[in-house]
Amino acid sequence: MHSWRFNTAVVLLWLAAMTWLVKEKVLPPLLVGEPPNYSRIIGSQGQAWPSGWSILINRRCVGWALSDTQRQPSGLVEIRDRVHFDDLPMDEVTPAWARAFSKLLARPIGKLRMDARSTLTIDPLGRLLGFDSAVQLHPLNEVLRVHGTVDGQQLQLTIDAGGTPFTSEASLPSDALLSDALSPQSRLPGLRAGQKWTVPVYSPLWSAKTPLEIIHAEVEGLEPLFWNGAMEDCWLVVYRTDAESGADRSQTPRGRLWARRNGTVVRQQIFLFNAAITFERLPDSGAAELAKSQGPLWWITEYGQQGKKHDRVP
Repeated sequence: MHSWRFNTAVVLLWLAAMTWLVKEKVLPPLLVGEPPNYSRIIGSQGQAWPSGWSILINRRCVGWALSDTQRQPSGLVEIRDRVHFDDLPMDEVTPAWARAFSKLLARPIGKLRMDARSTLTIDPLGRLLGFDSAVQLHPLNEVLRVHGTVDGQQLQLTIDAGGTPFTSEASLPSDALLSDALSPQSRLPGLRAGQKWTVPVYSPLWSAKTPLEIIHAEVEGLEPLFWNGAMEDCWLVVYRTDAESGADRSQTPRGRLWARRNGTVVRQQIFLFNAAITFERLPDSGAAELAKSQGPLWWITEYGQQGKKHDRVP
């Protein structure tokens, strides 16, 4: 028969374990709510037109972006993004390997045009099936592509840079919201202070060996923001890497996002190489005008395709 000391120790260890479990796993969702997921984001899309954005670097407009969510007859949902830069400072926003191309040309490239598209495919249960992303840099005429297929929590990646494909695998966290590094997020419904989730970020501009980076998102609270002629309190979401999450919070994060209380994202800032790129949401009328000017197939580029088929339907 065990002594009373042994029994007491067992009870104390059990209480300690249950206290940790309740504090870390049970209380956070009850206190701050579940973080955003694909089902809630898709369900909150109520408008019939794409969301539109102006893109700024140092308060100078350098391009535009469009984003839309479309339900297919099969039940699949596609989240489509198109990002276009007219006047991009190459030294600030492109990796070293891309800048090296300019040395091979007759004259150096100070500015360039860039066109990027991305399509996420979601199944009827709100699960990510895969994505397609492509970027073309002008006048380099080089098309960079990334295609991903999700099987459970495994992501199969195919990267094609200059006609040379490269494959790799990565694991996705259960709360992941996959994102293109160059595409703005249109909606984040149900935000509350203290919510956290994981954002695997991909980009054809990154090295073929590391096309995916894990970023951590956290809602830090409400912050006043002036948008569309009015000042209002918006949720501030901050994105940090693993190193930044454990470091001094005064350091520059990987990105920031401001969303209205109804979940509409009105401003997003990303830090890409040496530049801070700001996506400023256009009013509904401006977004509709931009989409109309680009035509009904605005998400299809001259070099791209709508994307590969994802046939796995439950």
